Amino acid sequence: MIEVRDLSFSYHRGGQILKNLSVVLAPGEVVNILGSNGCGKTTFLKIILGLLPIEPATVFINGQPLEQFKRHQLAHLLAYVPQAHNGIFNYTVREMVLMGRTSASPWYRFSAEDEKKTRTVLKRVRLNALADRSYLEISGGEKQLVLIARALVQDSSFLIMDEPVNGLDYGNQFRLLTIIRELADTGLAIVLTTHHPEQAVFLGGRALLIKNGHLVADGPTDQIITADAVTRLYDLPPALLDQTKHFAS
Repeated sequence: MIEVRDLSFSYHRGGQILKNLSVVLAPGEVVNILGSNGCGKTTFLKIILGLLPIEPATVFINGQPLEQFKRHQLAHLLAYVPQAHNGIFNYTVREMVLMGRTSASPWYRFSAEDEKKTRTVLKRVRLNALADRSYLEISGGEKQLVLIARALVQDSSFLIMDEPVNGLDYGNQFRLLTIIRELADTGLAIVLTTHHPEQAVFLGGRALLIKNGHLVADGPTDQIITADAVTRLYDLPPALLDQTKHFAS
């Protein structure tokens, strides 16, 4: 369980990004985080991953303060999938995924068990046919699946994703979302940010709406994401969503 207590955060010489935010993220749930650019979504993810400095006793994982964890300990609990990544080195897809096992097998001394887990995960996300292909030569959607597979082999309790469909065409967005929903159905806890309310509805679970650094709504996605909530969250004229079929009225 991840518990955030009265979290506020500011960058150096910047205004306050997050303001008195409190939330509990439970094992086995899907949490969709929505809000406009600059509202604090990515900052929130980086904080619970331990990538930004915060006041002590603000974030707890399984009852223990975040600051007491070492990096390799966090890797066993939290797996992170960043936004689209192009890569530099000519690793194969299998090698890219296998590197997710470094928390269990440091110094790249991978075991037969590490190799087995890698093969299993590649099959799980439908990448086994590309295992020997260069990561630099595959499509954007396939690269994003590689990053998800690399996170999955960590065997973490939470899979945390920052706009996982960013930059993908419409078809690949929903192919990737289908796989994410399948992963959620296995009981894996998934926390993700998105700019697409209709995709949060597709994934289901729970929605957190953040505006100007404040948590303004938290609840079941099918109840929280309504046409009215979307217009208020993004400061849109109501007429723009009059014809939509994606959200409840």
